Amino acid sequence: MSWQMRAVAAYARFLRKPRSYASSRSAERFLHRPKGSGEPPVRLPNLRRHQITSRTFSSGFKSYLVSPPFGEERLPGSIIYVHGGGYVSEIHLEHWSLIAEITDATKRAVHVPIYGLAPKHSAIEAVRFIQEVIEMAEPPFYLLGDSAGAGLALASTQVWLARGGTPPCGLTLISPWLDIGLSDPAAVEVAASDPWLGIEGARHVGRNWARGLALNDPQVSPIFGRLDNLPNMEIYVGDRDLFMPDCRRLYELVGRERCVYHEEPGAIHVYPLLPVPEGRRSRSQLISSIAGVMSE
Repeated sequence: MSWQMRAVAAYARFLRKPRSYASSRSAERFLHRPKGSGEPPVRLPNLRRHQITSRTFSSGFKSYLVSPPFGEERLPGSIIYVHGGGYVSEIHLEHWSLIAEITDATKRAVHVPIYGLAPKHSAIEAVRFIQEVIEMAEPPFYLLGDSAGAGLALASTQVWLARGGTPPCGLTLISPWLDIGLSDPAAVEVAASDPWLGIEGARHVGRNWARGLALNDPQVSPIFGRLDNLPNMEIYVGDRDLFMPDCRRLYELVGRERCVYHEEPGAIHVYPLLPVPEGRRSRSQLISSIAGVMSE
């Protein structure tokens, strides 16, 4: 484990976790904090060059389209990136930076749906919105996301396939939230070593997001949904991540023939997005993998 990973973990344990997932009380405060802006940060150097357009859907939600810069080749097909944030927080700089890198490496446009967040919005609305984004995406399309967004990406894929939609050409899940209720007993053990996520707080947020749905409904807990018809996927998770036990289980259920599983020793939640050596290596690997699939 790098010293940078240790430093980020210490920051998360002493500053991030107490303000968010440490307990039901902190999670409730977290839910009601003002939301950030979902707009692309034009000051971000590696995003500034790209063409960025947006479309507002009938639901009122907006999706951005990040395309290669003017004058550069744009290849057929598209990618959909569903951002994380515990269904509470808006898209961050780290997400936009990764999106720009994916656009550059694949030479494809990336759709970025800005779905509604808890407590005002819930899973049913988000899954419906992602269906609309998939419908307008240029085929072939690839889906990926991180944390809550990865769970939403998988759930949306299951709903899309159940409706008879053409499967995406691949899925990449970064620290996916697969069981909104964290019902696996192993999660309690891992929670002690996770410096960022707390099981009590996460369950509190999860119940709010699932509003009107059972906690084992695949729209909020896709690990309980249909898995046999999914496209090939990659999973990235650290072994100090609360969601790691469910990631291992998803890998076992899907099988190594259709799933490539990456578990980083000592890494914390969504480590491929973090400014640490482990994150940079994994980020490069997952981007290359997506580019390879899109080129097949």
